[in-house]
Amino acid sequence: IGSAAAAAEAPAGAIVKADKPVIIDGVLDEPCWKQAAPVRADFVNSKQGVLSDQPRMAVRYAWDEFYLYIAYETFDRNLVAVGTGQAEGPKGNAREGCEIWLPDRKVDVVEFFLSFGDERFFWEIHHNAANQFNDVWCTVPDAAWPVSQSSMATWGIIFGHAMAIQDDGPFTLAKAVRLKPKADGKPSTINDDSDADTGYTAELRLPWLGIGAPAKCRTWVEREVRGQKTREPGPWKMAGQVLLILAAVQDGDLAERYHHSSPTRKGGWFHTTARDWPRCRLADTARPAPTP
Repeated sequence: IGSAAAAAEAPAGAIVKADKPVIIDGVLDEPCWKQAAPVRADFVNSKQGVLSDQPRMAVRYAWDEFYLYIAYETFDRNLVAVGTGQAEGPKGNAREGCEIWLPDRKVDVVEFFLSFGDERFFWEIHHNAANQFNDVWCTVPDAAWPVSQSSMATWGIIFGHAMAIQDDGPFTLAKAVRLKPKADGKPSTINDDSDADTGYTAELRLPWLGIGAPAKCRTWVEREVRGQKTREPGPWKMAGQVLLILAAVQDGDLAERYHHSSPTRKGGWFHTTARDWPRCRLADTARPAPTP
C-alpha cells in the first residue's frame, strides 16, 4: 500500500451536498441524484484501466450534515441474492447479512470500501438485490507490525466481522432496493434464472458517526427538557472533507465476475490497493439542478 500522503496528491472528485434529506426507498428521484455525476464501476478487475464491454454498475454520492448517501444502479440479467440468516448491527437497527461467496452458488453483491484517508483502516460494505447488508471493519497491517504475522491476518487483512456501523442517536443507517422492470413490464426477479432481469436501483444512508468521520467535525446541541439540560447529536461540519471510496460489483454469472470504479487499480485484493481508490471531496454547496 502506498502512503496516504502520496494518495493525497491526486485531485478529488466532488460529492454534491443534498439540499434536503434523501428518502431511502430505492427510487433515485431526489434532486441530488440528478445533480451528482455518475461514477462508472465498470473496470475489469484483472485488467488495469480496461472497461467492460457493457455497463455493470453506476454509482452516485451525496451528503448532508448527518449522512453520506450512496445511490447505485445495476444491470444484472440474472439477480441472485442469498442471506446469511443472521442479523447484525446496533440495537433496534440490526440487518440480515448477505452472502458474498458460496462454493455451490453464484451470488451477486455490491461492495463499497470507505476511508477518511487512512489506507490501513476502513469499512467494507456489502449490499444485494434482496436488501441484505454486511459491514466489516478492515485492517491492513504493515508487514513490520507483529500482528501481520498472526493468525488473525489472513491474506494480510484483519476482518473485524464482529464490528458494525453504529447509529448516531436518531440518525440511523438505512437501505432500500427497487427492482427494475423486465421487458414485459413486471419487476425483475431474485433467484429465478428462468427469465431475463434488468437489475435494480438502491439507496444507502450512512451516519457520519458510524463510518468514522473525523471527530473534529462533530457538533452537539444543548437542550433543556423539563428543567434538565441534555446534549444531543448536532450537525456534522463535513464540507471539504475527503473520502476514499471504491465501488465494486460482483456478478456471479460472469467469468470475470468483479468490476470496480478505479481506473488505476492493478487487480488483486481490493483491500490492499487503497492508494488507487477514487478520492472524493465533499462539496460546500449543492450544484444547480440541470435544466430540463
